Amino acid sequence: MDVAHEDWQKAIAVDGLLATETELDWARRAIDRAIDTQTSNGQFAYGWGNYPKDWARWTEYDVETYNPTTLAAALADGALAFYNRTGNERYLEAVEKQTMFLDSVERTSTGGITRRREEDEIWTETLSFVCPYFVRYGRITDSPAYIKAARDQIRIHIDHLLDSRTNLFRHIWRETPDCYPASSFWSRANGWALAGILESTLRLPAEYDKSKLHSLIESTASALIKYQDESGFWHQKIDDTTTPLESSGTLIFAYALKTALNEGIIDDQRFREAARDGFAAVRNEVDSSGAVHRVSKPPASARSELGVTPYGQGWFLKAATQFITNEQN
Repeated sequence: MDVAHEDWQKAIAVDGLLATETELDWARRAIDRAIDTQTSNGQFAYGWGNYPKDWARWTEYDVETYNPTTLAAALADGALAFYNRTGNERYLEAVEKQTMFLDSVERTSTGGITRRREEDEIWTETLSFVCPYFVRYGRITDSPAYIKAARDQIRIHIDHLLDSRTNLFRHIWRETPDCYPASSFWSRANGWALAGILESTLRLPAEYDKSKLHSLIESTASALIKYQDESGFWHQKIDDTTTPLESSGTLIFAYALKTALNEGIIDDQRFREAARDGFAAVRNEVDSSGAVHRVSKPPASARSELGVTPYGQGWFLKAATQFITNEQN
């Protein structure tokens, strides 16, 4: 699989390899290359250069130009992991540059990091791509401001994207006009939100009050399991059974539920069964070469093509770690 040109997709694959302690040489080379091709403004992995010209065919999201701000930041967590493993300052310096770039991007009036340069928008991906690494970076560098920044972004994204009626997340909020240009309860968007909030919460120092975040994780988990298909999968749009059963959202939910169970954040047999059934369903989509199938490819849409992607592989590995190393649970 050619991932040299990728940023966030490759980052999830690296995270999966780090979680399972496998192919670490490959993972390190991927991070090294992302640093080698860091742009002058601090973005990892060449910056952005792969705008899919046929997005209009696939998505309900109205976009003419698309220059994202947060995609490359997903690689920062892997770089910090290799800094912790090696002590090589190169990794930390690269993350500092990426962080300075995020410090420079526009904010919404409420302080949310804008997801693209053309519009004041916030997307669920920021909760996964930025917030967990902000907490890790803040702790490594003894910079409480970044721990606060992570908590602030979580609060802002919850305020704008969490639907109080369903306890599910909408994918994108745009400030002007005040609207949801991608308003459906898309599966992977909810995965980004739940997993990002969970991973950020687990990294917070012990002295921080985590009770509200724990309550949010439980309420979102309760909302999600209502929509799980009998097969164990979730649909590409969570509440729309006419959309396909899809692997990446299912894997993220299985990972998040099992991790929250293992960490004692939630404790209910229905969550345990949902996590188990979700992971088992996707295991049946793994072929003899290890490729995970039925993964929704970019862009985010119920009409996106299904196939094999680096982030599908990464999420499978992350989920597998929570199941295999905690089989007694």
